This record gives sequence, C-alpha cells and structure tokens, in this order.
Amino acid sequence: MRLAVASTLLLSMIHAGVSPAATIPRPSPEYGFEAPGGKRVLLSQYKGKVIMLGFYLTTCPHCKDTVRVIEKLYREYGSQGFQPLGVCINDMAKMLTPDFIKEQGATFPIGYGPRDSAYGFLQHPTMLQLYMPTIVMIDRKGQITAQYTGGDLIFGRDLVQREQNFRKLIEDSLRKPGVATAKKASK
Repeated sequence: MRLAVASTLLLSMIHAGVSPAATIPRPSPEYGFEAPGGKRVLLSQYKGKVIMLGFYLTTCPHCKDTVRVIEKLYREYGSQGFQPLGVCINDMAKMLTPDFIKEQGATFPIGYGPRDSAYGFLQHPTMLQLYMPTIVMIDRKGQITAQYTGGDLIFGRDLVQREQNFRKLIEDSLRKPGVATAKKASK
C-alpha cells in the first residue's frame, strides 16, 4: 500500500514537471558542451552573467518554440547580462544541431552533449524520463536558482504565456545583485 502511494506521488510530481531529485538552490558545477565546429563551451566562460541553460531535443516542437522565445528575449536582455545557452541531448544531436540552430534563428550558443552528462548536471534520475525542454536558471554568483522541465507550468499553454513567464524569470534574475555588487555591499 505504501509503495503504491509513493509511486503515485512520484508519478504526479514528474507529470507536474517537478524533478524529484534536484536540489534548489545549489551551486552550479562546471558544465560544458560542444558547439558545431568543435568549439567547447563552458559555463565558467559566462561567470557574472544570468544564464538560462536549456536542454533540448532537436526533434521536439516544444523545444523549437522555446528556443525561438529565448532568442527574442536574448536580443532584448543580452546587453543587461542575460546569457542563454542550449544543449541538444538526443541521439545524433551532433549531426542535427546545426540545422536546429539555423531553423530557430538562434544566435546564442547551442551545441550538443551526452544525455547522461545532462542528467547528472540536472540531478535527474537516469531511470526516469526527462520531459523536454528543461530549463535551468543560474544567477550571477553561479547558483542554480530554478529548474523547470517541459511539463512545468513555466512553459505555459501557449507561446505568449511562455514568453511572459520567461520574461519575469529573466527580469527577476537580472535584478538580483551580481558578484561585483555583492562584494561592494559587504565592505
């Protein structure tokens, strides 16, 4: 009986977009992926920026829509310190990512990486399905402050709602003190 209740609770959490294992907030470990052309991209290259790290499948319509929304917001908030990054983790992502980038009109770094590495970064159990896209917010101090999966309400029912939700998330993150501000305040 207890196992049935626990299983039902776990399944309802997963369908709601809640990752049962992820600790929030938590320090962001180093994470890297390969961009088309072979360039290695590391989170540490963007220290001091508000990072929205997206994990995508190149064949997922919701992922494609999300990249287009994030691209629009990047053009608006990039000069204020907002830096989106994307990682495609599906089979054959190395081959499919260049077309994925081109089709979405993305100008922010998107590459590809192994699925197991993404699951480890996300603290997501490998035996459970990961709903896509998955978005992680990392503040200017390198803390993971939010993590959302495709089933989460942050993605909204339509693109307008998704854009509004992402806009609020980005604006709230940009308002928080950065590394330089925090050091000045402590003196």
